[in-house]
Amino acid sequence: MVMMVLSIAVGIFGIGTILSAYTILTREMSLNYQSTNPASAFLELDHIDKSLLDGVRNRPGIAGAEATAWVEARVEVRPQEWKPLLIFGVEDFKSMRISTFRPESGAWPPSEGSILLERTALQLLKAKIGDAPRIQTPDGQKLNVAITGTVHDPSLAPSWQEQTAYGYAAPSTLALLGETDAFHILKVLVKDQPMNSQAIERTIGELAVWLKQQGHKVGEIRIPPPGKHPHQSQMTAILIMLLIFSLLALTLSAILIATMIGGLLAGQIRQIGVMKAIGARTSQIAALYLLLIMLVGFAAVLLGMPTGIAAGRGFAVTVAELLNFTLYSDSIPLWNYVVLLLAGILVPFLTALVPIWRATRITVREAINDFGTSRKSFGSKRLDIWLGKIRGLDRTLILALRNTFRRRGRLLLTLSLLAAAGGMFMTSLNVRTGWESILSDAVSNRHYDLEIRLNRPEAEHRIIQILQSIPEVRHVEAWNREPAAAIRTDGLDIIRTYPDGGHGSFTLRSVPADTETVELPLLKGRWLRSGDSDNAVVLNHNAHALFPEVNLGDPLSLAINGNPVQLQVVGIVRENLSPAAAYVSPSGYTKAVGLSGQTNALRVALKDPGTVDRVQQEIERVLEKENVRVEAVISETMLNEAVSGHVYILIFALILMSVIMAVVGALGLMSSMGTNVVERTREFGIMRTIGGRSRTVLRNVVSEGIFIGLMSWVIALVISLPVSAAVGNLIGNLAFRSPLPLVSSPTAILIWLVIIIIGSATASVYPAWKASRLTIRDTLDYI
Repeated sequence: MVMMVLSIAVGIFGIGTILSAYTILTREMSLNYQSTNPASAFLELDHIDKSLLDGVRNRPGIAGAEATAWVEARVEVRPQEWKPLLIFGVEDFKSMRISTFRPESGAWPPSEGSILLERTALQLLKAKIGDAPRIQTPDGQKLNVAITGTVHDPSLAPSWQEQTAYGYAAPSTLALLGETDAFHILKVLVKDQPMNSQAIERTIGELAVWLKQQGHKVGEIRIPPPGKHPHQSQMTAILIMLLIFSLLALTLSAILIATMIGGLLAGQIRQIGVMKAIGARTSQIAALYLLLIMLVGFAAVLLGMPTGIAAGRGFAVTVAELLNFTLYSDSIPLWNYVVLLLAGILVPFLTALVPIWRATRITVREAINDFGTSRKSFGSKRLDIWLGKIRGLDRTLILALRNTFRRRGRLLLTLSLLAAAGGMFMTSLNVRTGWESILSDAVSNRHYDLEIRLNRPEAEHRIIQILQSIPEVRHVEAWNREPAAAIRTDGLDIIRTYPDGGHGSFTLRSVPADTETVELPLLKGRWLRSGDSDNAVVLNHNAHALFPEVNLGDPLSLAINGNPVQLQVVGIVRENLSPAAAYVSPSGYTKAVGLSGQTNALRVALKDPGTVDRVQQEIERVLEKENVRVEAVISETMLNEAVSGHVYILIFALILMSVIMAVVGALGLMSSMGTNVVERTREFGIMRTIGGRSRTVLRNVVSEGIFIGLMSWVIALVISLPVSAAVGNLIGNLAFRSPLPLVSSPTAILIWLVIIIIGSATASVYPAWKASRLTIRDTLDYI
């Protein structure tokens, strides 16, 4: 009875954890993001003044407008080691209405010459309030700027995930840093259909046309997915997947109840026969057992629901911290409790109907003649005959192997429980291995160690000569970059990304002839060649996802700095750990952008990759000496940390689900072995009569449990492959726009083998111990 309560309680715990976490997280993430009153669009203009803002606010379909600035700076975390810093300019911290944020700690508003950081940036920079790290903007010198406080901006991904710090400063502080105090980004809130992306695009397009008519130059326009946090779609998809797995765990728990009821009934067949002999009807006896199941389910709900909801709240807190939003409430709606109550009572009730009905329909004669086994039940089928011919093994082991298949239905249920747990465990580690394989392949495809991005274009020959003068540098190539967007009939440069530019960005890049720094696997077509026309372009798979209708040989129309560029696709490559990019030859880049003999990005290969940190500092020192302004230096470590931070919580959740299923499976095996012991009570008496010892009986039962565990291990290995493929497809498409490779982890296989052997033996010990203590008199007294 205790095992029945525990088994269903474990299932309720699993579904309660994920269901409550799903309810809290989806509600609170949306609440956090909507509380910022996120802008419908951001328009880059040449300048913004008060009269322009008033004019925009009076436009039809516009609910509000404010000005801001984006400055791509960097901050020093250690001597000559810098991290990207995106500074948002704020005109008036106390009167913000669009894309707002809240003070977290320290000063509000910041004093002149100081800066506020998004709260997750402190961890990335290993800084604290009161520190004054050096900050450098594109047009300014390196200055020490005090951090006087932190804010919470739930519209941004955590700094540690994107490896970028976020700061907020007044116009006077930007001027002190060498930037203009005139803001150039127009934040706009759409009035009509604010959650309809097409309506937003139409309204913003009309606004952009009007702005051009007023004599303003309209640059890049960013339209984020309306009403969605940057990670909302990913989080929802993963939680739904976990919810499905938790429902599977509950179903397995219910199946376990059915097997336990079968075991309970196996020990009471003769009592049922006696009740029928004195006049009890089948429906009356069935009602007794069904009432028992409902009481067991209710007790399990009382045990599993509070613990599951508490675990769900804890899981929600962890996810909220990882995704940088605040849980204003961890309340659980009433319908969650109703669902858990019904699941805990009705699911085991329905699964127990069949074994209860089958057992209670037995006749008085069949009940009295029940001996636990018969010629009809064992020995008459081909498998039984084959098992009977096994020779060369210890007789106790042969008996244990044959007994494993005595009750095939019960064996199938037990194998299902254990195999599901093993499959989930292997899946979690397979997904992690697939993820690591993606990272490893990305590293092997890139034959460079650092990418240096400059604030402004510099003479290519000069920069390459400076970098090659560093002894540790082996090779340098110029890889220019320029933001790009799909061409539109209205000539606007619209991209669907967030203010941080890290989600949905798309760039045009130049590739040196016969490059040595990349070797990307081809999906279609070919790589760029010497002698290609200036309009030849190769898309990486992330860029191709933005243009799914474009195939080899098709024209590709892009907008570069507002100017139309016509290209022709000659190849599509896979490039993980990289945003969407279109690759052209240096001459093609010059033709599209208009720069000749200059570069704004370079890739550097080192003689010894192990010296990357020291060489990075040396590069910073040399370029500073040559008065070359650096926007960012990106290393392999930064890329891996930025990407890997998105998957760890998923791996943890999958392992948690596998643990829940493993507990259910262990209880199922214990129940199955206990039932087998009850059914074989007289057989053990016969074994004792012909000289069988307690240790022989103990070994026989434990061996049977281990055989079942080993069979489940084989099945788990098989089912883990399609499940790993499905989960890898989901996670890979969310993170890389391509499935994770299906990799079977040898570590997962071996770990689960050890776990299943130890677990099977442990789960069988108690039933085996009970069987070994049976005396001949006990078995003869068994009715």
